[in-house]
Amino acid sequence: MVADPIPLVDIEIKPDDSLILRSPHEPGSHIQNMVDVLIDRAGRFPDRTLVAEKADDGQWKHLTYAAAVAGARSVAQWLLDNGASVKHPIAILSRSSWFHFLTAWGAQMAAIPYTPVSVAYSTVPGAFPKLHHVLERVEPGFVFAETFADHEAGLTGAHLDATIVSSGGTDDHVGFDELLATTATAEVDRVINSIGPDTVTRYMFTSGSTGMPKGVIHTHRMASHFLAGFGAFSDSQTSNESRVLDWMPWSHVGAGVMRLNAVITNAGSVYLDRGRPIPGQFQTTIDNIRDVLPTTHSGSPLGWSMLADALEHDDDLARSFFANLNTANYGSAAMPAPLAARLNALMDKYMDERIQMTTSLLSTEVSACLLRYWETDDLEVAGLPTPGAELKLLAVGAGRYELRARGGGVTPGYLNAPEATAEAFDEDGFFKMGDAVRFLDPDNPTRGLCFAGRVAEDFKLQSGTWVSAGNLRAQVVAAASPYVRDAVVCGLNEDYVALLLWPNIAKCQAVAPGEDIYTSSAVHDVISAGLATHNADNPQSSVRVARYLLLETEPNLGTYEITEKGYVNQRAVQEHRSAEVERLFAAAPDSRVVVL
Repeated sequence: MVADPIPLVDIEIKPDDSLILRSPHEPGSHIQNMVDVLIDRAGRFPDRTLVAEKADDGQWKHLTYAAAVAGARSVAQWLLDNGASVKHPIAILSRSSWFHFLTAWGAQMAAIPYTPVSVAYSTVPGAFPKLHHVLERVEPGFVFAETFADHEAGLTGAHLDATIVSSGGTDDHVGFDELLATTATAEVDRVINSIGPDTVTRYMFTSGSTGMPKGVIHTHRMASHFLAGFGAFSDSQTSNESRVLDWMPWSHVGAGVMRLNAVITNAGSVYLDRGRPIPGQFQTTIDNIRDVLPTTHSGSPLGWSMLADALEHDDDLARSFFANLNTANYGSAAMPAPLAARLNALMDKYMDERIQMTTSLLSTEVSACLLRYWETDDLEVAGLPTPGAELKLLAVGAGRYELRARGGGVTPGYLNAPEATAEAFDEDGFFKMGDAVRFLDPDNPTRGLCFAGRVAEDFKLQSGTWVSAGNLRAQVVAAASPYVRDAVVCGLNEDYVALLLWPNIAKCQAVAPGEDIYTSSAVHDVISAGLATHNADNPQSSVRVARYLLLETEPNLGTYEITEKGYVNQRAVQEHRSAEVERLFAAAPDSRVVVL
């Protein structure tokens, strides 16, 4: 980061009382396209690892920058030879992998849009309708399925008219080895030279939390504005050989576009983690941290919470992790203050100097919005306008604002959905993000804006009082920390607010060793004490919690209860767990429902 950047913001008040926010800081330099950046880094660091994944024998195998460019060029040539085009784009059904990378970047070198489809859509039966919707919207001429058998059931009934490429190849499929054996010609160079800022790179689909997923059109211009915004406060660190361990799928924009583009720009390395921040799978992540010793670590507060649990109980792990770490950031949700305190305590113990955790507020449609680029102890702050971006704030009550964005980092629209595109932008061309924000200090805007939930998650109690679910969720998780991982705020058309809670199993077991944490009075005592403190400070009906129930099963990705990036879908959880919601509001609650 640039030494001690100063938080600054220009604010214009419009006649309708909306606020227009801009950054006085100048953005960094803009790139023409990411393909040129990848080729440049391969020329400068040919033998450096770009992507590493574990083989079946448990050993890491490394795709170098030079091998990545050579392989992508071969894929690009094969695509051009076989009729791929903007009208016949590519769908990728694969977890993050070498195969996925070479397909995606070969498509970019051929100037052909690709779509990385959520693996859940093609492997979880309940999500198959979303897969079919995505394929109908994209109309791919080619489907790349690394392990076709994993996706075959999901593709049944999809009405595909596409060439299928798989890792091994069959009588019906093209083998990926055939693509890599294709010799790239000057035609690939001609296409690369024709790529401009407005060339479409990919279609990234939204999570579909309020309906079927929408295909967001991505361009090289969006990547350029993302990198330029961050580049205003950081220098390219191509000599540092940075290492990122990443579990997030490349169908998610944060990992597959923003993080990957940033890693390539810095000539860094991505190590693909097959673990996830959920019980039963996080140990894989811990094992990989020991192997990789990442220099930068990113994740949601949920992931950071589970990592903090592990670091606090393993001195050797903590010592090696912090000895190598030089950059840390989080996203997807606000950082609870108790978790921030735990992480700061760990850094103070194991580092000579604490590093600043950074964050931002972006979306699938917007790659330049809010960025926290200065040092602050207020980790709930999402940031101030990214240099080059223009933001509009519209009051939605009680110090909260609906957030909208305009600029080169905003999508041109949705794929084959003109009505949805028109609806997404206001009369001044600002994209309606659907997020709410608030000023940390209304009297001093330079202290930054905080995420205040999704506008669509807000609801009214029976009294007509509005409840800001996202804002309240962050407050109660912080109040019950570290014994609660996440919360769903319930109460639509009811008399009071109640919560569905996911417990932090390890912390709860420490309070009640050998007991069933879901019935343990000791566990309920510590959670209730935290929520009672919250209620004492927040007696109003819109924020006071009357009851809670601990959930015994994790949020289900296949039924959209949680997004791939770890954000809990409040609406989907309540729909799929309606029986638990009914228990919260029963006239005579059962023994598992705790009344505060």
